[in-house]
Amino acid sequence: MVFVETSRIALLNLAAFQPAFQETLTIQLNGIVLLLIFMVIGGGIGFQRGVRAILTIALMSVIAYIVAARGGEDLINAINRFYVNGPKLVAFAMGRDPAVVPPLDPLISGDVQVPLFFRVVLFIGLIALASFFNAKPGWYSKTPAKDEPLAPALGAFTGALAALIWVSAAEIFWSDYVANGGTLGGPVANILNILPDIGIFIPSLITIFFLLLIAIVVFYLPKVWNKP
Repeated sequence: MVFVETSRIALLNLAAFQPAFQETLTIQLNGIVLLLIFMVIGGGIGFQRGVRAILTIALMSVIAYIVAARGGEDLINAINRFYVNGPKLVAFAMGRDPAVVPPLDPLISGDVQVPLFFRVVLFIGLIALASFFNAKPGWYSKTPAKDEPLAPALGAFTGALAALIWVSAAEIFWSDYVANGGTLGGPVANILNILPDIGIFIPSLITIFFLLLIAIVVFYLPKVWNKP
C-alpha cells in the first residue's frame, strides 16, 4: 500500500507541473519576426559566399518576381507606356512638337490575367533554372575573393533581398489563392497567413540593388567578368 500511495503522489506532482512545462515551450511568431529570420538566413548565406556566388539567383529572382509574382502588371504597364507615348518620343527626337501628336491605344489590354498555377510554376522554374546555371556566368566565384573586401557585405544585402523577394512572392501567391476561394490547413497555412505584405518596398529595394550593380560595374569593370 505504501508503494501505491507513493506512486500516486508522484503522478499527481507530474500532472501539476505539466501545464507549466507546456507553456514554457510555447513560441509565438508574428510576421515581422518570421520575415527577419528569413532575411538573416539569406543575408548570412550571402555574407559567407559573397555577392558573386548568388548574383545569378538574385537577378533571376527579380525577373521572376516582376514576371510571375506580380502577374506581369509592371511589365505590361511599362510596355503600354512606351507604346502609347512612342509617337511623341519620335516627334521629340525629330524636333517636332510632341503635344500635337496623338498617343496610340495601349498595346496590351489591362484585363489580361495569367492563371495563378502558371505563375507559381513559372516563378519556381525560373529560380530553379538560375540555380542550375548559377556557376556558368563569368562573374561567379564560390567564395569571396581576398582583393574584394566589399563582396561579403554586398552578398549579405543581395541574399537578404532575395529572401525578401521570395517572401513577398509567397505572400502574393497565397493572397491570390485565398481570394479565389482556395483553402489550406496545417502549419504551412499558419505561416503563410502571418507573412507581412512588403510588396510596396520591393520596387525601391530592387532599384537600390541595380544602382549598386551599376556602381560595381563602373568602378570595378576590369574585374567583373574575370574570376578571381
